[in-house]
Amino acid sequence: MTSAKSDQIVTQLHSALETGRLPAHHQALGVQVLDHLSQAVSVVVLGRAGSGKSSLINMLMGGEVLAPPASVEMCDVVYGDRAKLTLGWSDGTTRAFWGTAVDASEAEGAIWAKYELPLQTLRSQRYCEIAQPNEPTRQRDLLETALAKGQVFVWCSELFDRAEQKIWTALPETVKDHSFLALTKADRQIMKGDLSERIAELEAVAADEFLGLHPVATLHGLKARCAENFQADLWEASGGRDLSEAVQAQVQKGRSADLDQAAMLLAQVPDRDVAPTQADTLGRGRNDTEAPCDQQMVLLDELQTHLQTAAQEMLADLDAGKVPDADVVVSRCTSALNGLTEMLSDAAATEGGVFEGLMDDAQDGGETLTLLQVEQNAKAAEDAVVVLLQLKKEIGARAPA
Repeated sequence: MTSAKSDQIVTQLHSALETGRLPAHHQALGVQVLDHLSQAVSVVVLGRAGSGKSSLINMLMGGEVLAPPASVEMCDVVYGDRAKLTLGWSDGTTRAFWGTAVDASEAEGAIWAKYELPLQTLRSQRYCEIAQPNEPTRQRDLLETALAKGQVFVWCSELFDRAEQKIWTALPETVKDHSFLALTKADRQIMKGDLSERIAELEAVAADEFLGLHPVATLHGLKARCAENFQADLWEASGGRDLSEAVQAQVQKGRSADLDQAAMLLAQVPDRDVAPTQADTLGRGRNDTEAPCDQQMVLLDELQTHLQTAAQEMLADLDAGKVPDADVVVSRCTSALNGLTEMLSDAAATEGGVFEGLMDDAQDGGETLTLLQVEQNAKAAEDAVVVLLQLKKEIGARAPA
C-alpha cells in the first residue's frame, strides 16, 4: 500500500471518529487503531544490564548515538527536529539537555531517559530499551511497561539462561508472536568456541518462544553501518542484516494489519453501507482526460472497495450476534472473488499492465476457494477470508507509487 493511500485511510478514520459516523460499538477499537497508525511502530529491546541493548539499538539505527546512564532502567528513542536528551528521576524531577551527551554527575540517579533525534527512520519506527533488574517486583513492573509500549520485541542476551527463560516463558503468546531472541556479543562466543554449541542448545526453546534466533556481533554490525563506505560483507557477517530485516518485516506486517483493520472499520461508516454496482464502480470518478496512472489508481481503489464491501457484510453478521456459518462464509468469499474477477477481466482488456497480473492472482485465488468449498469446515472459512485479504494486499502493493 502506498504512503498516500495509508495517509488517506488515517485521515478518513480520524474524520469518522470526529464526526461520530463510526458505529458506537466500534468507537473504542477505532480510537485504538488510529492511535497505532498515528505513531511510529514501537520496537522494545529487553534484557539484563550489560546484555548489549543500547549497542543493538545503535546498530539498527545505523549510528552510535544511544549511551544512557547506567542507572537508567527505561530509555525511549523517538523522532525530534533537534537532538535532545531528557532525563527523569524517581521523585518526578526531569531535566532536558540539547544534544545526546551529558556529564555523569548531572545524570546520577536518573531512572529513565528519552532521546529525540532528527532521523527520518524514527518517524515510522521508534525504539524503547528496558532493563531487567534482579528485584522481582521491579522486574514485573518494567515487563508490564514493555508490554504496554511495544509492538515488536527483541530480547538481548549472551546466553539466555534458565533464569531468563523463566521470565520470558511467562509472557503472553501475543508478545512471543512478534519477538526475536538476539544472542549478542556473538563475536566473543565465536572466539571462545561456544557459539555453535549454545545455538544448538537454544534452538528448541527459541522455536517455541520466538519468531527467530539471531546471533549478532553488534559492534561489528555497527562498524559496518557507520563506516564511510558501507561494508555490506561485514554487515551480513555480523548477523545485523538478518536481524534488521526480520524486525523490519514485523514492523511492516504490524502496520499493514492496522491499516487493514482501519479499512474494515471504515466499511462500517453509514455512507459506505450501500454497495456500488459493478457498472458504477468501474465508471465512477473516471473521464477521458485522466492520465493512465490516475485511471489505474481509481480502478485499483475501486477493486479494494469491492473487497471491503464483502468484508462489511460479514462484519455486519458478527455485529448482530450471529455465529458465522463456515459454508456461508466460503460462499460469500467465492461470490466476492467472482465479482472481482469480472471487474478485473474488463480492466485487463482495456488497461492491461498491472490488471493482467491481478487477474492471474484472482484466478489462482478462485482455484483455492473451489478446493475450500469441498472441505466445509471452520478452517476452510478462515482460509477463504485470508484469500480475500491477500488479494486486497496485492492490489495495494501493485498500485503505482
